[in-house]
Amino acid sequence: MPIYKRELAFRAENPGGHTGEWWHLILDTEASGLWVEHTRIHQNPHSESAEQQSEQRFGINDFLMLAEGQEARTTLLAAMTELFKGAVRDH
Repeated sequence: MPIYKRELAFRAENPGGHTGEWWHLILDTEASGLWVEHTRIHQNPHSESAEQQSEQRFGINDFLMLAEGQEARTTLLAAMTELFKGAVRDH
């Protein structure tokens, strides 16, 4: 089964480079999982050419609480609102 990945936001670490931070919405159809993945690629301060990469995964609720005021949170809420457009609203 496939894993679907949708970019929510990107913040460049330096102009013209490929280092920075990415936020993706991930849907794993095999594991029946939905989460936000944060990937950071940054220049190793001890080496001109070496880069370091780190990844974190957050459940949707955790991410919405932790990402207050971030572009990725706003984009995720817009995508989720679009997904539920036309649904019955629960008060």
